[in-house]
Amino acid sequence: MDIVVVVLVVLAVVVMIFRKFSSFVYYICMVDILLRILDFIANNVPVKFLSDFINTYIPNSVNHIIDIYTSGIFTTVLIWAVVIIYAIFDYYIIRTFWHKG
Repeated sequence: MDIVVVVLVVLAVVVMIFRKFSSFVYYICMVDILLRILDFIANNVPVKFLSDFINTYIPNSVNHIIDIYTSGIFTTVLIWAVVIIYAIFDYYIIRTFWHKG
């Protein structure tokens, strides 16, 4: 739970530092990818201490954080907001790829 508070504080700092919406989108997606990589490591590396630490203190993804700390219609709204952020992220990535090629 302490890791979630740290992530939220870092998110608030990032929003204050990076005033552009694209920076916010990149940040959310980078955090989610990092959490998913750590979850993969916890499930596939046979070091019990590391797996237990990651599974205990680090959430699986941004969606998992939303599911744990919210309920009802607010959860649905936040999950859809994350899906929209993922779609915007895909747009930014495809646009960058298209212009580089």
